[in-house]
Amino acid sequence: MKIAVRYYSRGGATEKVAKAIAREAGERAETTDRGLDKKVDLLFIGSGIYKGHIDSHVKDFVENLDASKVGKAVFFSTAMLGGGKSDEEIGKFLSERGIPMDTRTFHCHGKFLFFHRGHPDKKDLLDAEIFARKIIRK
Repeated sequence: MKIAVRYYSRGGATEKVAKAIAREAGERAETTDRGLDKKVDLLFIGSGIYKGHIDSHVKDFVENLDASKVGKAVFFSTAMLGGGKSDEEIGKFLSERGIPMDTRTFHCHGKFLFFHRGHPDKKDLLDAEIFARKIIRK
């Protein structure tokens, strides 16, 4: 199975989760600045959630995706609060490109100012690896 991991992270929390997922997938986590140059069965795509929305860098990445290169997308995120409606938002962007999204998603806290310091922590990162393993192995 061919897998890619792409993410955008302002403060580093989403990057940590992306790297945990990539370790489990045996791949490198790359920022959304790097396009998708090969066809993949699974694309893990991550974003920090800001005011309930995915980052504009992730939106731009999805808008430029070639649907013929992606079998299915899997979304993960970090946020100070909850994921808001980010699952629906990214799902809409992917659907508009003709890319199916797995209904299983991963969310954990990310630090913001004085809130959730230390997150994602070891347990969060282990949970991200377990999540990736379940997706990859079905």
